[in-house]
Amino acid sequence: MKASDLRLGNIVGVCYETPLVPEQVIVLEPDAVHLSNRKYPDSDRDLVGIPLSEKWLSDLKFRYNSAFEHWSNLHVIIWKISEAGKEFWEVESKAGSWKISYVHELQNLLHVLKLLT
Repeated sequence: MKASDLRLGNIVGVCYETPLVPEQVIVLEPDAVHLSNRKYPDSDRDLVGIPLSEKWLSDLKFRYNSAFEHWSNLHVIIWKISEAGKEFWEVESKAGSWKISYVHELQNLLHVLKLLT
């Protein structure tokens, strides 16, 4: 992952931890990222996305609509999709639709959509 793909506050993990421990980006530097609760920075090459899940959607203040089987907030609607054995999330808003898989991708999208409103 490139540091340029991230924003302060994004939730990511590092590849050498099993299970992945979600941490927040607190400082971005060229080729290095400082994560919360870490004394030393990590290389951006060691960063991995935290898979988006129903728990993360709930934590990010999305509400589940069982009648339509989707999650929503003021700006977007999200469905879980399985395609060719891979799971991802389809995100739809007035600005368009996207396929995402990770928490930081949703955070970045919500940031952009908030700027547009």
